[in-house]
Amino acid sequence: MLDGSARSTARPLSVRRHVDSKILHFSLSIGAVAALITGFVYIASALPNVRRAKQNNSRALVEMSCAGETCDTSWFTRDWQSDQPDYVIDTAKLYLIAFPTSTEEDAEHFTPLDYFDTGFIEKFRQPVSYNTPDGEVWRLYSREAKMGNTNVEICIGYAINAPWKMLETPPALFERVDTTLKREADDLANFSTTKESVPTGSRFGLSSDGFVIVDANTKHVKVAGPWLPAFLPSNTILPTAGYQFYVRRDSLYLLETDRQGRLLAASLVSIGSLWWLAALCGVVFLGMSLLARVLSRRYLRRYFALLGIQVPTLEEALRTGEGQRVEFKRGLSDDETKTGSVDTELLKSIAAFANTNDGVILIGVDDAGHVKGLDLDFKQRDRLERKIHQLARNRIKPTPPIQVIFEDLRGITIARISVARGEAPLYMTDGVVYLRQGSADVQAQPDDLTRLVAEFAF
Repeated sequence: MLDGSARSTARPLSVRRHVDSKILHFSLSIGAVAALITGFVYIASALPNVRRAKQNNSRALVEMSCAGETCDTSWFTRDWQSDQPDYVIDTAKLYLIAFPTSTEEDAEHFTPLDYFDTGFIEKFRQPVSYNTPDGEVWRLYSREAKMGNTNVEICIGYAINAPWKMLETPPALFERVDTTLKREADDLANFSTTKESVPTGSRFGLSSDGFVIVDANTKHVKVAGPWLPAFLPSNTILPTAGYQFYVRRDSLYLLETDRQGRLLAASLVSIGSLWWLAALCGVVFLGMSLLARVLSRRYLRRYFALLGIQVPTLEEALRTGEGQRVEFKRGLSDDETKTGSVDTELLKSIAAFANTNDGVILIGVDDAGHVKGLDLDFKQRDRLERKIHQLARNRIKPTPPIQVIFEDLRGITIARISVARGEAPLYMTDGVVYLRQGSADVQAQPDDLTRLVAEFAF
């Protein structure tokens, strides 16, 4: 029978639970890393589109120049062959040089920029010519209306003189233009009275060059038809240059923003459905966590049993001497083919620690705690380490979790064998169970065997 000091050690079942807990945390970590990598790869798949958006922004900014109160956008507005940014803004005036048109597929919009200054729209209750900051001349008209239960402002316009038009509209035709603008604004108003939305300009059959419908209270754009002059509200916060993630209607986007002087160009790049991305990362997380757990339980149990074991350091062991967690051995043959009583004593200590508590065995230290060291070169160290592992595998059943390292103390080499309290109920050396009792390795008695098996069960 063992005294109380030996009985107070960890139970094998608690050790197993501890190892299982480490494996679980490791598996979840692997799953999380795999999910993050999957998300990164998913987002990175949009990089070609991001580069294309940046090229569009850069080309648009090169095609425009601003000086004083005006900006020259003639080259940009005539460039029909190139893809254009979603938004181009004169930040000095908050003037929208370009904004996305609403389509039946609901074109990509960056909501923080989908607000128009209704104060500007309200100036055109009667058709009036307006000279834009970029040198165009428009005939603009606006009116109030209802869209469902929402008060809206409708602004509609026709370009009298613009670089992208071959001919300038003469003043003699202004009255006809005004009549058309009023009629088409009324058509939009009548249609929106019974609808929550209106079709795009092309489908509605408008002959005007552009229109917008804006919520009168929030200033949020309900529908953006073909472009016409517009300004952002004065309190608009513009995006900073660089990249910005953006979520709209459960879809993930990346906003690419570039600036040159007072001009800002922004393009929205679709990455994909946020739910699809979450589902994909979730499946990868669960799959990789399960795979990592299965493989860890099969191949890494001894590693996790050794991870974080509580054994004295070399200095602590030399200071306290042999005891419940420390064993000294003067030496051990480095010849893998030879075994003897010294090897048997070493195996008894390994098995005793595996059956009782975490422990450390220092080879190269005599029983009195005097450091003698081992005269080994690198090849001999490797042979000795292999021999210790081979002895443990061949003569201790099941194989206990051990770790062999070599430490140098004041130029003297010592072999350090760390042994973890194992998960199995019993570890037998040549068919005999040994337990650690103080500084001795003793053969277990029947009562001890019964207790160990019972501790494993409960």
